[in-house]
Amino acid sequence: MDDILERFETEVKRGVMQVAVMCLLEKERYGYDIIKNLKEAGIGVEEGTLYPILRRLEDEQILSSRWVTEGPRPRKYYVITEYGKKIRGELLASLKSISRAIESLEKGINGVD
Repeated sequence: MDDILERFETEVKRGVMQVAVMCLLEKERYGYDIIKNLKEAGIGVEEGTLYPILRRLEDEQILSSRWVTEGPRPRKYYVITEYGKKIRGELLASLKSISRAIESLEKGINGVD
């Protein structure tokens, strides 16, 4: 049973992670800062998971990035694009709608109509 739960959670997190990243990137941030903020929000993520998401979102023009080479080491900063903001709005609305539907179905499980 643990394997099923773990696989299901992984699938759900993968989709939610993309939206969470889009929400965080209203302000420009670099990778480690994104990971830290996601963890503080209760969404644990590893570098090996985050960076492919960032690359995919950038390829889809949802995010843009720039390198900053000043300081002790170069950092790539990401920010959501105007197009990304439109996508984010639609995805948030969709997630909220799904959440309401699940809550409604859950009430039926608990005998509340």
